[in-house]
Amino acid sequence: MGNSVNDENPSYQHGRNDGSGPFFQSQYGDQHIHLNEVKNHLENGRLALKGRLYPKAVAELEESLSDARKATADDQRKAAPDLANAHFLAALALLSGRSPGDAVPERIERIENHLEQARAYRAPVVTHQADVLLGLVKDGYYTAHGMDPGPPASDVLAESVAALGSTDLEPLLTHLPHIEGRTWRAVVARAADLGMTPALPAVKRQTHREPDPRRAQAVHKYFVPTPAVRSPVPHLVAFGGALLLAAYALYRMSGFGAFGLTGLVLVGAFLAARFGWRRFRAHRRYARRRDEALPKPTDAQMDAWLREDVAFLVDQAAGRVRLDSRVKKQGGELVFPVQTIVGLPTKDMGERVRMRGRRGDDHLWRANHYDVLALFLTNDVIAVYRCLLDFRTGRPVYEEVSERHYRDIVGVTSNRIPLPPHLAELFRAIDEVHAEAGFEEEDKRRYADLAYAETFALSIVNGDVFELSTGFGEAVGMPDEVAWAENSRALDIIKRMVRARHNPG
Repeated sequence: MGNSVNDENPSYQHGRNDGSGPFFQSQYGDQHIHLNEVKNHLENGRLALKGRLYPKAVAELEESLSDARKATADDQRKAAPDLANAHFLAALALLSGRSPGDAVPERIERIENHLEQARAYRAPVVTHQADVLLGLVKDGYYTAHGMDPGPPASDVLAESVAALGSTDLEPLLTHLPHIEGRTWRAVVARAADLGMTPALPAVKRQTHREPDPRRAQAVHKYFVPTPAVRSPVPHLVAFGGALLLAAYALYRMSGFGAFGLTGLVLVGAFLAARFGWRRFRAHRRYARRRDEALPKPTDAQMDAWLREDVAFLVDQAAGRVRLDSRVKKQGGELVFPVQTIVGLPTKDMGERVRMRGRRGDDHLWRANHYDVLALFLTNDVIAVYRCLLDFRTGRPVYEEVSERHYRDIVGVTSNRIPLPPHLAELFRAIDEVHAEAGFEEEDKRRYADLAYAETFALSIVNGDVFELSTGFGEAVGMPDEVAWAENSRALDIIKRMVRARHNPG
């Protein structure tokens, strides 16, 4: 490590020491640099790291190193063990408890610079710790991204693991997740020898999923209105009557009876047959509509499919946002489990698909397309995954991923608003289909009185809004909610986190 104060630089000369602490004298005057300031910042950095306050830890540790550069060369030699440790801890804090693969190149460069300087001090324990952390960076960043990590090789660096005791290994196990590669395998083996527990590997994500092949048709049937029952008796009676009349007419003709009466009987047979034919055609249309609508899946089956879909989407979204979706106590990165909100699509999304909706027997709303919002809550940011789910196939149609700092969130609200025009049009269309299906008059307009929608909205400082409808109601009374029980809980948790981050302490 280069010294800013040395005997060969005429701008800096050692001055007197009057007992108030180490200092140096420059051509600009006397400056007192107390090594206890270095130690204070180092201790503050350790405490911040212990509390997982990573940005504060980095600031304190780098401030410690900055103060040390102003000290004399002799004082720097005295503080070498502390300075080596500060470089190692700063590199560890810069990872913020995440895999090196999640860091940007500039941060990796800072981490490597700290580790190189930590290793340069040749402090026995810190050098081994820095070797191991550098090996993990090479495995988790360079090798994971298909880049040449360069010398020294990670398998050489991993040899330092054997030199670490439990106290030396503890910072790595506490502040790092599972990192694929030879170095972490060596760390795991050493931890086992010492009776310690390292972070577990992230839960393996399901990469492929085959929905039930019968599901698409079953979901379609759920939203096809079941027509009012139409009895076959009228056309059967009409055909039977026509047949009897025709037989009677033939009998009269065979007996050389009055042709006038026979003609009337034949006319009656014709009219009965025509009535029966019309009724038969109507019943056949009813049978086709009934077959299109039945058998329907139950409300419980629809809800089970939705739970499976959301679980799969959240699992895939965790990979997209590059987060371990477990809570911290389980070795993950989240302070709460993933919060999911499910509703009907907004106008922009809903207009691109053919929407169908229905209020089930349990008065919960279900649709053939859902707007799914998954929120990954860490200490510092909310990672947001959103998609339009095609419920017939269980696959997303549109997807978007973003990451927001809590300070950028200006509002988390649940509103009751007039029914949006695109949803009012959807409900009118449902009523028309119901009417065509032959519902009784009191059932034809069962969605027409819906007057408002309950909405969830997450508003961002730049004007972006994540908004979806989670329930619908008439002018008086409580709304019928979308069939996803977690919406209310998710709203409460998100509000609590945003409020806490906006008003710390």
